Amino acid sequence: MVLVTLRLVATPENRDALLDVVRGILEPTRVEEGCMSYHFYEQIDRKNAFAFVEEWKSLTHFKNHIRTHNYSTVLAIMDLLSEPPEIKINNVSYTAGMGFIEEVLRPDDGQEVAGWE
Repeated sequence: MVLVTLRLVATPENRDALLDVVRGILEPTRVEEGCMSYHFYEQIDRKNAFAFVEEWKSLTHFKNHIRTHNYSTVLAIMDLLSEPPEIKINNVSYTAGMGFIEEVLRPDDGQEVAGWE
């Protein structure tokens, strides 16, 4: 799985324009082949700061997404930002859920969590 985070900070005067563009690409991107999730969030303690959080089945799927019109649209909104965007692309080899937390909190102190050591 590939986990992508893209952080953006819009200029105050371009906030609404950025949000309008994002609204137009969320659903079309979510139905692209290999898209597991595609979300857009606003940072509550920093006005005009936003983040895309994306999960793709594989690096190939994410590369295909980069070649789409939807991604071209994301690149076009960079002109609306007040600072350079920050992107992180992570290739995830192991994913855990609440079982991980429960294992760490076990009375034997959870020193060896399966799959992580």
